[in-house]
Amino acid sequence: MKLIFDTDIGNDIDDALALAVLHALQSRGECELLAVTSSKDNPYSALYCDVVNTFYGRPEIPLGRVQKGVTPKDGSYVRKVVEYSENGKPVFPRQFQRAEEIPEAVSVLRKTLAAQADQSVVLVVVGFSTNIMRLLQSPGDEFSPLSGQELVAQKVKLLSQMMGRFDKGKPDSFHEYNVRVDVPAARSLYELWPDKIPVVVSGWEVGRAIQNRATSILNDYNYIKHHPVKIGYELWHQMPYDRPTYDLTSVLYAVRPDRNYFGLSAPGKFRINAQGKLEYSADPKGKQHYLTVTPEQIIRTQEVLESLSSQPPAS
Repeated sequence: MKLIFDTDIGNDIDDALALAVLHALQSRGECELLAVTSSKDNPYSALYCDVVNTFYGRPEIPLGRVQKGVTPKDGSYVRKVVEYSENGKPVFPRQFQRAEEIPEAVSVLRKTLAAQADQSVVLVVVGFSTNIMRLLQSPGDEFSPLSGQELVAQKVKLLSQMMGRFDKGKPDSFHEYNVRVDVPAARSLYELWPDKIPVVVSGWEVGRAIQNRATSILNDYNYIKHHPVKIGYELWHQMPYDRPTYDLTSVLYAVRPDRNYFGLSAPGKFRINAQGKLEYSADPKGKQHYLTVTPEQIIRTQEVLESLSSQPPAS
């Protein structure tokens, strides 16, 4: 399974746990992380990804960062983890010392996709749609003569995305964060997305139902003195607290779609409506679905995600 992970890491801690899950699955031989791109326009977002990739022994994974994006503030943990030191010395090595050294995200996405076999790449998008919208709008370049739409249609086999909300109890006023912060990008993504490429969305209610428990953070990461994900979790909120697994669910489905961790809606189509919300319409010819989850799946999937996110780096 070839994957690209596009994340707004730094706005919430679940992105960091999701990246840890991807590294665990790669260590198990289930996927290959081709690139990580940040849609949060803060220099420490991509640098934190660099820290995590290096911690797991994969500093060579290409990184890309958004330019002129949204949410430029540091947040509560990415800068602090990147700069974390002991006795005046940085604790976590990384490849890039300055975010300005990291390439722009769309160029990384185009280069990565162009080098892969047709219909072979899964896009996992767990933040804003900014980078993917720009990818779809991009013209041909030195990496491929194809437009962004054509490149995605040729190389991508699935979009696994965390956004929206689909439970029956959803209030009319609800605006899911990944859509709300960059509505134009989300709208353009679904207007431009190739119809033949499947989309599976994990809604707010699925991640909310499956909690990453504080007991896992407190006990499962102690195989090493300094862990960038554990420290980030402890900085994001005052411990102890449980946190929804919003982004982790999109990662797990992308790599293990046939393990019955989730159910799927009937086929349909997504669009961003006039109120700036993700809307689903059933369509038997559609290739777009959202995840569902049963009480039994919640129990099972919680254990799996906690185990994967805390798995030590491969030796």
